[in-house]
Amino acid sequence: MRKLQALILVASLALAACASANHPDTIESAYGNTMVVTLANGVEARYYFNRDGTYSLINRDGVVVSGVFEVDGDQICRTPAGGMRACAHYVDGKSVGDTWTQTTSDGSTYSVTLRAGREP
Repeated sequence: MRKLQALILVASLALAACASANHPDTIESAYGNTMVVTLANGVEARYYFNRDGTYSLINRDGVVVSGVFEVDGDQICRTPAGGMRACAHYVDGKSVGDTWTQTTSDGSTYSVTLRAGREP
């Protein structure tokens, strides 16, 4: 469960970076596609964001977590079913095919890739 919570936090952080009006809206680019978060140790999770404000996460063990999200200015907030709301700074300017590296508050890094389509 601790790894799942860490992956959920990582997803929030994956959407954190500087916003730019000259780039695509990351969340719009994510709809209908797959956001893959890969930790330094190789652990992956796949996130699926939907236009209706829902999302789901599938970890490497096939565990599915669903919930709701909202983008509010420079924040993205997610509330997993039965869990607590968590917000992070929202990353803008990413589109399908982009891969970027994020850094957590403890200095560790992870990779985020926005892939076309819904991958299992």
